Amino acid sequence: MRSKIGCCLLRRTFHSLSVVQAALPDKLRTIDKFDFRHFTHTIGEVNSKYPELLDSNITLNGWIDGAPRKISKNLVFAKFRDFNDDFTQIVTKSEDLSKCLRTLKPEDALSVTGKICIKKQKKQGERETWELSIEKFQILNHSNEKATQLDSLKETPSQFPPEYRYLQLRLPYYQKALKMRAQAARVARSVLDEMNFTEIETPLLFKSTPEGAKEFLVPTRKTGFFYALPQSPQQYKQLLMASGFKGYYQVAKCFRDEDLRADRQPEFTQIDMEMSFAKSEDIQNVVQKLISKIWREVKGVPLYRVDWETEKLVEVKDGETFPRLDYETALSKFGIDKPDLRSTLTFRELSQYFDSVLKNDCFDVLEGCVLKGGLNVAKKLPKQLFDDTEYKDRKPYIFKIKNAEDLSSWVSKLPVNLKKGTSLSELNSYLELEVGDIVAIGDRARLTYENPTPLGRFRQLAIQYFPTRWRREISEGSTPQKLEDIFVVSWLVEFPLFSPIELDSKNDGYPAYDRTKYESTHHPFTMAKLNDYEYLASEPLRVKGDHYDLVINGVEVGGGSRRVHDAELQKYIFSEILRIENHMQLFGHLIHALDSGCPPHSGLAIGFDRMCSMLVGSSNIRDVVAFPKTQTGSDPVVESPSEVPMKTLNLYGIEVKKSN
Repeated sequence: MRSKIGCCLLRRTFHSLSVVQAALPDKLRTIDKFDFRHFTHTIGEVNSKYPELLDSNITLNGWIDGAPRKISKNLVFAKFRDFNDDFTQIVTKSEDLSKCLRTLKPEDALSVTGKICIKKQKKQGERETWELSIEKFQILNHSNEKATQLDSLKETPSQFPPEYRYLQLRLPYYQKALKMRAQAARVARSVLDEMNFTEIETPLLFKSTPEGAKEFLVPTRKTGFFYALPQSPQQYKQLLMASGFKGYYQVAKCFRDEDLRADRQPEFTQIDMEMSFAKSEDIQNVVQKLISKIWREVKGVPLYRVDWETEKLVEVKDGETFPRLDYETALSKFGIDKPDLRSTLTFRELSQYFDSVLKNDCFDVLEGCVLKGGLNVAKKLPKQLFDDTEYKDRKPYIFKIKNAEDLSSWVSKLPVNLKKGTSLSELNSYLELEVGDIVAIGDRARLTYENPTPLGRFRQLAIQYFPTRWRREISEGSTPQKLEDIFVVSWLVEFPLFSPIELDSKNDGYPAYDRTKYESTHHPFTMAKLNDYEYLASEPLRVKGDHYDLVINGVEVGGGSRRVHDAELQKYIFSEILRIENHMQLFGHLIHALDSGCPPHSGLAIGFDRMCSMLVGSSNIRDVVAFPKTQTGSDPVVESPSEVPMKTLNLYGIEVKKSN
């Protein structure tokens, strides 16, 4: 009975369809593209089983990749790509099929059926492979883009119009990038699941609280009341620690309304985690295991660390603790709190050779950086190295030592004098300065809040424009790698817990600070180092935070801290140090949670987009984001943000003022 009813319904459906078809436009009168032949194999499966499948009849689904090539009236070849981004060649010797095939354009979607044949070798000794001699094919959907444009864009993928991102994503590079991103997420989840962390989603509709960056606000129909999209799940994950969970994580969406650049998007993803009854070392051990496994399984290479005794790179072994570099050492040696340790470039303090510093008495450390053989590394030096606009406030004094005269006179061009009894030859010897070198001289405060310092920025530019120079050697016994596959890891620790408020006014390019007012260097929930705890009341700027950043190749991959878990201490930091007058209105929910037996806890967030861009070898996180925003914060694919009708805005009590 059921079968008869089914047949009756089927006949009725097709009868109805034929009636509807009569009224449809010509382009819609065929149902072939909807009733397509499903693939029996993927190209990768045939590759793995070849030549076992030789002479087999199979069906492939995918796209034409490049314009078909007509050899003769009956013979046409075309490159074919499937959804796994594997390629083969399809060929037909049938006049009728050839006539149809050569009309196809790149990115037409097809279902092709035919026999697996041996592909004719072009060169002697070339590895034998296969092609598909097609017997039938279905055009599942035409691409309406010009064939020549699509082919040229494949040669220059970075020139793809952003509104065609979905076409750009078909290219092998982007397919690989997003699949690698997915693999990294799987590995991260597997590690955290094995360690008994619980994956918990936290709300995206939060409240507006001061956490550093500008927020995206979401209006409600309750006039004057707004949600804020979370800059991070920071407060929710601390609430989860008060809720009794031992370990939490999520792959979390976060939002910041900031100016955009290559490594920043308004919406981004974090691998967010938190542990209760945990000190900093506990969460660091988890992250070390997670990062090491991601690099080995996704990238296929180990991580390296610097052996400071030999100044060489050593492979990090499984279970080994990543080295630690404190903030003051990082700023004094490298001029930045996220140094690229692949480079041997370091600074030497020169204060002992000069009567005074350059211009500003608060900046009492004079130091130098030498690019050995810098004049010989390229026919033309990059102008960015010497360009004022590449430096935030001021640039260091930079000298090219072209000849012996430069070597004996460069210091006279500094606005400071050598100390009496100190010779230039003594200074040159200390710097190991020779003809052909470039030397940069800068100053900083003993404990500097500039980040990077002018000399630190000079070092960054030198590494950027000469990536193969001044590189550390890999020590014997470590796995040798190509330059692009060397990743040097370190924890950055001992940050100042608070920083003075930087003033808008400058003094000859030097930053000025109000040292009676403070802001959190990381965020206001960071715990003080216990050795400095007593200085919270008397000297807040002396206090170091129990904060740690994970740095790989000069990129801050993640950051975290031990949290304040005591309500009284958290209130004291809000009211007496940061002077947040309405802290109970803003953070009362967190204070109450801390005051309810909340255990000590520590956490960290990994910048997932940034990490994935490193894994694929890109400096731009847009390469690993499916639909990124442009520099202006817009999405040209869907044309957002967009205007909203006044009728809708009125529901939220919002009035838009048109600019003149």
